[in-house]
Amino acid sequence: MQTKEELKSYTNIKEAIEDYVKEIKNNFKPCVVIRTHKNKNYSKELQTTIYNKAKEEFKKIGKNIFLNNGEGIYVSNSDIKESIAKIVRSDYQKQLLTEHLELFSKLDKIIENGKLVTSACETKNRWQNQKWDYYITPIKINCQKYIVEFDTLLRERNEKHFRIQRIFKLQDIKKQTVPTGRVE
Repeated sequence: MQTKEELKSYTNIKEAIEDYVKEIKNNFKPCVVIRTHKNKNYSKELQTTIYNKAKEEFKKIGKNIFLNNGEGIYVSNSDIKESIAKIVRSDYQKQLLTEHLELFSKLDKIIENGKLVTSACETKNRWQNQKWDYYITPIKINCQKYIVEFDTLLRERNEKHFRIQRIFKLQDIKKQTVPTGRVE
């Protein structure tokens, strides 16, 4: 696990993510390789159906706690539901819905190989939340290069929970701004 001293000092989350994405672009080595089922098209299904499919994909892993640098990261059904809700609210993320659903069957490898790029303390005074950690994992899906950005939340019982995933085509990052750490 990276110590506070090992994490570079950044003024905001976007800056930290941009820095690591530059590293990945220069030397892309995917931590996870996924082959999707091209005949699946979930973009027009209801959010509930999407959530059920994501849960079904995630169940294939057979566990819900994953280690990243010795730290356990929990993934619950409510964490998956929150992630799906954010995905379908974003026009860009919604375009990658099939890829997102495939990610849930490889979430263990994505979490285990994620690189911690920055951390932030809870600033909205939500008593159950203590700290946010932001990770990036380079992956390949059907020979396309992607960056998966996800964050975790340290909750009141000192449980670190997976919260939101975002996926970006590496070619899109080159064209437009880098992920901001938020999907609105």
